[in-house]
Amino acid sequence: MVATREEIRREEQQKLIEWARQYQEVLEREAKRSLFVKVLYTEEYKTLSIKLLLAAVVWFFIGGAFALILRGQAGLSSEGVPVVVDPAYYFQAMTNHVMDMVFGLAFTAVFALAFYVIPALNGSRLVKWPKIANAGFWLNNLALFMMNLGGIQNQYLFTFLNPLQASPTWYIGYGLMVVAEWMEMVSVMGTSFEGRVKGRLVPTAIGFIVMDMIMMALANISVFIADMWSLFSPIGGLNIYLFGIPNAEVWKGLFWFADHPLVYFVPYTLSGCIVAIAPLYARRPMYSVRFTRWLIPTAFVLGSSVYVHHIVDDPWPLILRDIFAQTSTALVAVPFAALWLLFFITLGDPRKIKWDPGIAFIYSAAIWNIIGGIQAEPTNPVPAMDPTIHNTGWIFGHFHIMLTLYSVGGVLGVIYVAGPYLLGKKWYSNKLGWLHFWGWQAGMGLFSAVASEGGLMGMIRREVAWAGFYEVYYQLLLIGGWLAGFATIIFAYNLVLTLLYGEKMPKTDIDLWAVYTIALERYGMRREGYKEEELPLMLPADGMIRLNESVTGASAGISSVKALSSEAKLVPKPDVDLSLSSGNASQK
Repeated sequence: MVATREEIRREEQQKLIEWARQYQEVLEREAKRSLFVKVLYTEEYKTLSIKLLLAAVVWFFIGGAFALILRGQAGLSSEGVPVVVDPAYYFQAMTNHVMDMVFGLAFTAVFALAFYVIPALNGSRLVKWPKIANAGFWLNNLALFMMNLGGIQNQYLFTFLNPLQASPTWYIGYGLMVVAEWMEMVSVMGTSFEGRVKGRLVPTAIGFIVMDMIMMALANISVFIADMWSLFSPIGGLNIYLFGIPNAEVWKGLFWFADHPLVYFVPYTLSGCIVAIAPLYARRPMYSVRFTRWLIPTAFVLGSSVYVHHIVDDPWPLILRDIFAQTSTALVAVPFAALWLLFFITLGDPRKIKWDPGIAFIYSAAIWNIIGGIQAEPTNPVPAMDPTIHNTGWIFGHFHIMLTLYSVGGVLGVIYVAGPYLLGKKWYSNKLGWLHFWGWQAGMGLFSAVASEGGLMGMIRREVAWAGFYEVYYQLLLIGGWLAGFATIIFAYNLVLTLLYGEKMPKTDIDLWAVYTIALERYGMRREGYKEEELPLMLPADGMIRLNESVTGASAGISSVKALSSEAKLVPKPDVDLSLSSGNASQK
């Protein structure tokens, strides 16, 4: 028997009421905790997300400091003269810079978004297994400090070039970090199921995030094995050859082969966030919700199967190199190309977009991802070119396009859009936001362009000395790095001012950006033929869930949810006015 719309509405209402009661209990427990205790442990989803977000910003500055040490040294001397730091510390700074930016900044930011976006979009506002999530967060930070404090022996980027190697502390820390990531991933996936209603499809954005967690959790299995293998081996400090197999080949085979999904960990969660945000600025659903949802399994399969083309010249079976190094590397571009096609079609004429720093970061991230893909595809997978090109500036030019301008830039856009709702404060200064945007684009754009051009001219990688001909490239890299550094300081300054002096946001139980996103997605799904009982749970149109408890008789515990029936007010597009970057969202 097909349920009537009234029965479906009643089911939605009761589910929201159930979650609202549980969330009220969470708030009551949170009220009893001091600020210090909340820093150590929290079960409230926004507080948890803010804690992770602030930690990501801290690692941003730590990793950025290492980067500026590198750029300063390279930009002031082509002869390896220790103008800034000794060459041994130069290599250590390079290792720590990569670790802090990838795992400290990028991965922590992904978890921060996941713990905020999922409870907001599914309406539950609940985190599953918060003890595991908080323990994973602190273990992850401990692990990162262990890797950073390994001393000048920390040169894991060069473990293939014996006798350079990482310290045992680094390998132990990396193993602990993998365990910490598993803990946070388990909590994220549990949170998605906490807010799932049987028979209902989850919002598309949540689908991307959960897929991302599953992919990375599986990839981390072989990474953990590789890390333990390396720890026990001579290169890890314990001087044990397991089965007589050289450590370097095991590391490359297990780590670089299976952990290639790590480069998609930020992009896939970011894709989910973009799918949620783009309709808000377009004031209409994604061009095709069904096609967008099909990108989730497609991206999962291809992202998990891309053999690392960095080592195509290694003695692996030819069929593996042909299939994974070339074919899969080309195919993985397809879901990204399809996503951006849907993104641009949905937004339509850019002249009609109400621009702010948030959508500017996201829009430019899309463009940079396309540029980075075009730059990489013709060269990286080709065995005749890769061994040479991979040891030049071409590769770190490509990597900085993909990580700093696409991944980190896109995440910054999401923070600008959803940040006012998460922090409860409107951004203090929109002008500072625009300064951050243009400074970041100019700095990292210059950096990536110069690195790529220098690489084509033969500028080598992983060295402290080079021909004087290349020094001008390193000087421009120094300028680009410092531009991006100053832009980041502007962002942090704006963030601090926002927390201290930002205008308070109107408080609603469920953040309005999530309400509008779900309403638009449901609207689009109806147009594409989805059944009413399949649609994601509808959120109250004004974002408010009011519990009017009755204390007598059979009606005890029965509550009401206001405005559930007013979803139609949110669509079509002329009825919604959004200025999300500054925290303003209102119905006309």
